[in-house]
Amino acid sequence: MNVHDPAAGLRPLFTATVVHARSQQEHNTAGERPRSPSTAEPMPYGGHSFQAVSAFPADFSLVSEARRELHRLMCCAGLSSIADDVALGAQELMANAVEHGCRSQSAGEITVRVSRLRGRVRVEVHDASDDWPQLHSESGDHEGGRGLILVDALAANWGVQPGVGRGKTVWMELDVPPALAVRL
Repeated sequence: MNVHDPAAGLRPLFTATVVHARSQQEHNTAGERPRSPSTAEPMPYGGHSFQAVSAFPADFSLVSEARRELHRLMCCAGLSSIADDVALGAQELMANAVEHGCRSQSAGEITVRVSRLRGRVRVEVHDASDDWPQLHSESGDHEGGRGLILVDALAANWGVQPGVGRGKTVWMELDVPPALAVRL
């Protein structure tokens, strides 16, 4: 699967579900509902909870595209003040999944889930490996592990949990600035 710029009229990587108090609506990161462009409506994320999910091949070239789409999603959701941190932390989690979680998988795939609920943005990255990541000290001579040091610095909270059936999910949560937090 190739990931392209949604502005070019091709399929976006993430599709989001916006959760209003009594309804759910799907939108993609191009700001449209997934139907014909002539009937597209603006993305109404601002102040609302949402969830966006994407599964794609474990390919480093797709990680940078996913980071850009995730940044756009945060900005469209009215969260531009934390968009850089969310995108950077997510990029590190996705890169770790590609590098370590899918290294031995011939047809590796990662799944990224992003959600906003009650003052937090949560990013989850799932891969098929049962090997859990290790946070190394900053002063160590380890070649890897620095991505998790960055995630640890950016996130209010992060961790690892076993996947359903197999694999693992590495997640991080960032606080939404109080002025933007809405409880639904």
